[in-house]
Amino acid sequence: MNSHALARALFSLRLRANEWSGLVAVVTVWLLLAAGLPSRSPALFGAVLVVYGAALVRALYREVFAPARPRRHAAAHELELGLLLITAAYLLIAATGGPRSALYPLIYALASFLMIVHRRRAIALTWLAAIAALELLIAHHFAPGRITAVAGYHLTFIAFFAAGNLLILSGLVRRLRQGHDQRLDAELSRLSREARDFRVGAAPQSIAAAPRSRELDEQRMDQGAVQTIHEQLALQVSLLRRALGLHTCAVLWRSDDPARLAIAEIASDSAELVDPRELVHAGVLGGLLRDPRPVRLKSPLGRRLPPYYRAPVAITDLLALPLVEDGQLVGVLCADRIDDREWSDADESLLAAAAQQITRAVAHERAFAAALRGRYEQEQFFRASERLGAALTLSDVYAKTFAAVAAIRSYDLAVITGYDPHSGRHRVLAVDAVDAGDAANERRGPWAELAASLEGELFDDGASLLAIALKNRHPLPAGDAPLDPDAVIFSPRVRLSRARSLLILPLMHGEAQLGAITLISARERAYPRSARELLRVISHQVAVSLQNARMYATMEERATTDGLTGLTNHRAFQERFAGLHALAERRGGKLAVILTDIDHFKKINDTYGHPVGDAVLRRVAAIFTGRARKVDIVARYGGEEFVIILPDADGAGAEAFANKLREEIAAQTMTSDKGPFHVTISMGIAEYPQDTTARPELIERADQALYQCKHGGRNRVLRWSQLKSAPKAKP
Repeated sequence: MNSHALARALFSLRLRANEWSGLVAVVTVWLLLAAGLPSRSPALFGAVLVVYGAALVRALYREVFAPARPRRHAAAHELELGLLLITAAYLLIAATGGPRSALYPLIYALASFLMIVHRRRAIALTWLAAIAALELLIAHHFAPGRITAVAGYHLTFIAFFAAGNLLILSGLVRRLRQGHDQRLDAELSRLSREARDFRVGAAPQSIAAAPRSRELDEQRMDQGAVQTIHEQLALQVSLLRRALGLHTCAVLWRSDDPARLAIAEIASDSAELVDPRELVHAGVLGGLLRDPRPVRLKSPLGRRLPPYYRAPVAITDLLALPLVEDGQLVGVLCADRIDDREWSDADESLLAAAAQQITRAVAHERAFAAALRGRYEQEQFFRASERLGAALTLSDVYAKTFAAVAAIRSYDLAVITGYDPHSGRHRVLAVDAVDAGDAANERRGPWAELAASLEGELFDDGASLLAIALKNRHPLPAGDAPLDPDAVIFSPRVRLSRARSLLILPLMHGEAQLGAITLISARERAYPRSARELLRVISHQVAVSLQNARMYATMEERATTDGLTGLTNHRAFQERFAGLHALAERRGGKLAVILTDIDHFKKINDTYGHPVGDAVLRRVAAIFTGRARKVDIVARYGGEEFVIILPDADGAGAEAFANKLREEIAAQTMTSDKGPFHVTISMGIAEYPQDTTARPELIERADQALYQCKHGGRNRVLRWSQLKSAPKAKP
């Protein structure tokens, strides 16, 4: 008995350990990071990482491929997967340099993504707490003397990215999801009794399958609905034909032209049936189309034959019953015999019941298809939200906005505009057209040509629909009525004669007016109410993503730009210089390095003050930037030193360029409270590959030439190759 109890206890313990293995792996890695094991025992830490990777793969597989989990485990699994992803991201950060890692944007993207997809607010807050704890661990390990500054810097940006998604988008998504779930549950509960089992099981597969074009998805949903209707109609007419001894039983459906019919389904032994589904005329059924009442005919001949026969058939009895839905005639159920048996009241009652069942089956399938399409729209919306949440750069936001909108509703032309409240003007930021083709295809359609003409355009804040929508902070037009061809969308000079549908979605972030998304289609009523609501929520997320991208661009600029001069800073210079040097090596090219220094700069600071010295640095930097090419690198090297990299330039060309800079700066008049003064610069040049092929030596030899300039009277330009001997660099 004791052994059985022990076995059960061990089995239960193994199940619990298997269930919580991911959280155990997370806690283990955290403890090892805190203890500094990566540097003390790399081999042991590597083994732990293998186990951790297996736990992460298991959690991802369970989330994506495993069957639906019990509700009591859903929260734990969600928390576990988020912690595994967060910890994995910080392991990458730790392995690539800690706080200075180039992979840090991955943390911001992951935080934004998790704040959107979370199902419980408590879990989202737990993830944020885990991110804060790991930030402190990373700062403690890599910058022990600056833990608060380093961790606080990154947590500020993480909090900004997370808050925008947690407080704004997640609430909108949650309300939309709850409302949709309620409507979908009510609709599906009513339809599940009549829908076939394979239809209920096939719907999620068509939605969750690999990404396809929207047109293909809609086509497959329509085909599935039509196929199910045909199967039900075929069963009905086949059973009626056998039960009543009919020669032919047919369901004729009313087409777009109310006076014409089309064969929806037919069962017959006759070889004289018409080939096309669309009937040429209604024939004997014309009166029924005008007055929908049952029709009995005895021995119909000539024009009195049913319209589904192409040649005379010896029909002895015909019975036609109207198919009515919501008081409107939608079709006709026809039955005929060739054995001269008259129709009894029981026959007519059976056919009338079948007619009601046919209209009911079509209505149910139509409602089921509408519910399925609504679910598809929601799936596309959630997928679009995930894409936008991961966008970091402005170009990425633009591209994913177009993809997100296209997943919800197709368009012929989409325009993203930005609004400047100071100038009161709208600028076209990005344009997408359906007929743009690819870069290799020179032929472009009219929409692509219009898109090309709109790129970078500026529009005044006048009486256009774009300006009105942004001022009113509400989408325009209010309904889905056809677009007035004379309507001014952007400005009077932009003509959109092919446009039939329009939707302008303002981009608002709090009280700030960021711009708008304008969707234009050549189809009428392309943006119904259901799609407009989804697109409106998408526009809220686009606004947040735009703000995030602008913040990211500002952060990236601050990380690579000198705050005083606006030039590339020393760290970013080294990265760009390494790239140009590697390119020159690979292509056998050349480049020149100019290292320059402001003469007697310390004296300028002592005499005129540091604010004047800062103004001198900014003036010199502006001259360098104004004279340099786009491919050149102009950077502040440190203090009053600057460095310029000239790709595809030799020593003589660099010397001529440097002398022009020196003369222009010497001609500048600087102002101060103590009167005007002039400054001069000295410049040393080294060239690749004549002077050296090693990148560090290029800087060193340019520095040696600069040092010689300083000792030779200053206000000079000197190439290293012109030195009689290579002096040592200044200490």
